[in-house]
Amino acid sequence: MTRAPERRAFVVGVRPEKREEYLTLHSAVWPGVEQKLVECNIRNYSIFVFGDILFAYYEYVGEDHDADMQRIADDPVSQE
Repeated sequence: MTRAPERRAFVVGVRPEKREEYLTLHSAVWPGVEQKLVECNIRNYSIFVFGDILFAYYEYVGEDHDADMQRIADDPVSQE
């Protein structure tokens, strides 16, 4: 890493009826999803749950955030 990471965060609400499903799906992240995040310059990704509100934080160490986010969005394993 040659430059300081950009710190990014966001807050999102989870529909109450989907909360348990969300927690189950995210309790053991698939290795392919984690690999894609690393390939796309994401480090130190954390999600905190407060009731039906999620606070997510990560550090971005790449050069083109929009392009890397699109690569994640286009990844079949991440989509699944």
